[in-house]
Amino acid sequence: QHLNWLIPNIRVRLISKKIPAYYLQKGVVQDVTRTSQSSPKAVLLMDNGQVIDKVPERYLETALPKTGGKVIVLEGKHHWKKGRLLERSRDGVGVIQFSEDLEVVNISLDSIAEWCLNDDE
Repeated sequence: QHLNWLIPNIRVRLISKKIPAYYLQKGVVQDVTRTSQSSPKAVLLMDNGQVIDKVPERYLETALPKTGGKVIVLEGKHHWKKGRLLERSRDGVGVIQFSEDLEVVNISLDSIAEWCLNDDE
């Protein structure tokens, strides 16, 4: 079962050479379209201000903020919880403090993304 992790307001990196001008560039997901026939596709606002439409989920990976930046959990027990990235370790684990209850947990960096919506202040 493939996890559909793609949601609006997260920062992603384009990892497909099929869009060469933006290979390894970052942007923020503006919208996601889902159809029963195909995988989710994103509308991206790239960091240079360009908008790219219909980017397949498989062309993307999550991008992480600097330490102290806002994140959202995209899978697992803490699905959709938001918080701050306190620390990143070399073994691919991040220390996250959730905004809601200030709980501190260790979560795989593959399960989180930078959250780009200012909704907690």
